[in-house]
Amino acid sequence: MGLIAVTGASGKLGRATITFLLDRNVSAFGIVALARDPAKIADLSGGGVQVRRGDYTDPASLESAFRGVDQLLFISTSALGEERMLHHRNVVSAARAAGVGHIVYTSVIKPSANAKFAASPGHFHTEALIRESRIPYTFFRNNLYLDIIPFMFGSALETGTLTYAAGAGRIGFIARDDIAEALATVLTEGEHANREYPITVSSTPYGMAEIARALGKAAGKTVSYADVAPEAFRKTLEARGLPPPAVSMSLAMAEAIRAGEFDSASPALERFLGRPPLGLEPFLRKALAPR
Repeated sequence: MGLIAVTGASGKLGRATITFLLDRNVSAFGIVALARDPAKIADLSGGGVQVRRGDYTDPASLESAFRGVDQLLFISTSALGEERMLHHRNVVSAARAAGVGHIVYTSVIKPSANAKFAASPGHFHTEALIRESRIPYTFFRNNLYLDIIPFMFGSALETGTLTYAAGAGRIGFIARDDIAEALATVLTEGEHANREYPITVSSTPYGMAEIARALGKAAGKTVSYADVAPEAFRKTLEARGLPPPAVSMSLAMAEAIRAGEFDSASPALERFLGRPPLGLEPFLRKALAPR
C-alpha cells in the first residue's frame, strides 16, 4: 500500500478518517495529513503521521505536499461558488503534477449543475475536473450529515413545532463518522477505481414528520412538523432574527429538500461498514442526551 494523503486533516471528517485508517493497521508513517495551518494537527506527528502544509489557495504548497502520494483523499472545501472551484482546480492540478495515483473525492448525493442546494453545482463541476485529469478516482456522493440536525432543526425543541418549507421531501441523513470509516475502507481496499458511490441510508430516507418525532422522542418532548409555504417560512426565519444570508441559505435548503435532492437510499455505505449505518433515533438520543 502506497502513501495515503488526507486534505483538510484539521477538520472533523479528515481527522476521523485518519483515526479509522490507523484502526485498520495502516502505518502512521504511511499517512500524510494536510492542513492550511499544520500547527492545528501537529499532535499527529507525534504518532508518526507526516504533517504537511497544504493550502487550497496555494498550488505550490499542494504540489509539494502531494509528492510521493499514491492515494489522495480530497475533502471538498467549505467555500462555495467560484471560490470553491478555484480551490478545487488547484487541488486537481497539483495532484496531476505530483503524479498522484488515485483520488477519492467527497462529493454530494445527486450532484447537479442546476441544483437548489448551493454546494451541489461545485461538486458536479469538480467531478468533471477529476475525470478530465485522467487520474483514477472514487466519488463518495455523501448525503447530509446527521450531525447537523440539532443545528438545522433545534429550534423545534423550544417551540414544539418543526416549521419548515420542505413539503414531503426526504433526506438520507448519515453520520459523519460512518462516512469516515467507509472512506478508510475504500482507501485500504484498492478495488474502487473510477466508481461513484451514493453514501446515504440503506433503506427509506427520513421525512420531515419522522425527523420531528425523533427530535421530540430524544428530548422527551412532543414535536410535530408544520409544512409552510416558502414566504411564510421566510417570515418565520426573519422573526427569529436570522441575518439575511442565513435566511436565504435556509430557504434554498428547504427548496432542495422539497425538490428531492437528498431523497436517496443505497446499500453502498452499509456494505463498506459491514453493518447498518447509525440511524436517526440512536444518533439523536446520544446527541441530545444531558451532559
